[in-house]
Amino acid sequence: MIGRPDPISLEDLADAPASRTDISHRARTMLHVADRVERLTELMMLLLDTSMSLTFDDIVQRADLYGDRSESSRKSFERDKSSLRSMGIRITTEVAEGDRGATRYTIRPQDYFLPDLDLSEAERMALHLGASMVRLDVAWDEAALVKLGGASPVPLAPVVAEMASLDQLPVLHSAMQARSPVTFNYSGRKRVVQGHGMFYREGNWYLSGDDGEAVKIFRIDRIEGGVKPGEPGSYEPPGRFDAVAAMPDDPMLIGGGDPSTASVLIDSVMAGRVERLRGGGVIERRDDGSVVFEIEVRNLDAFRSWLFGLRDHAVVLGPAHVVEDVVAWLTSIVDAGEHI
Repeated sequence: MIGRPDPISLEDLADAPASRTDISHRARTMLHVADRVERLTELMMLLLDTSMSLTFDDIVQRADLYGDRSESSRKSFERDKSSLRSMGIRITTEVAEGDRGATRYTIRPQDYFLPDLDLSEAERMALHLGASMVRLDVAWDEAALVKLGGASPVPLAPVVAEMASLDQLPVLHSAMQARSPVTFNYSGRKRVVQGHGMFYREGNWYLSGDDGEAVKIFRIDRIEGGVKPGEPGSYEPPGRFDAVAAMPDDPMLIGGGDPSTASVLIDSVMAGRVERLRGGGVIERRDDGSVVFEIEVRNLDAFRSWLFGLRDHAVVLGPAHVVEDVVAWLTSIVDAGEHI
């Protein structure tokens, strides 16, 4: 829903039915659509509560959603489909013979409803206990527990972690389940990423995925705007996702930014220590004992933190955009100090 006014979030569909009988009842009783949220909800229920897929003409005939078959109504229908898909709701399309090329739509129950997990009472209690100890700033955990069978008596437990509930998380999770690539803006560039997995590390959510150039780590709260899923079944992830292996040990390699190779001159006082800690990367040794290192950088924030820790024992030689970034950052600190 990038660039569209009045975005519809997952919370807007909080009143959506939890069972198929609820869907049938509400589809019969909802006669008037008051606003777009209700229209989206009724469209979703209509596509779920049908034994066969429906064309746009079928939808116009069965429900008071779009009024007629005009071009403006068709555009509203296309926007509504995009909104549902952006919320992770999979709409199956097909073109059947005899329909004069008309596209038919449905939401398959197996793509929408949570299957019976056959949890024991002990397993359900463990889920409730875990949810009580990890607090989210959106009540997704409570809604999930309700769908798993309501509340179970669990002992009170202290909160041991508080985690952010970013709007992009459910969309990314659903896209990875459907093997759908996702499109979003990151570091000023449009990215199309095949997601391998998500993980939470030191207060931040991360997405690991292939953007066509390499497997990168994207910090999810730095995604600019929304996330748009692509065609389901478009790729296969490379085996079992390992969150520990996905995160590089070097913080300068964490991030979805374009890689740069920075050249850094370290004087004789710190050269030996830096070489031991980094385990290599030397490209030049000078007569005065100083050493030039090549360092791969994806995260300029982490690079600056490492560089400034060396104080006046290090000088960045290139490339130009890395030098400019360091100079600009130092200049902003000096300017801020002058106004205190």
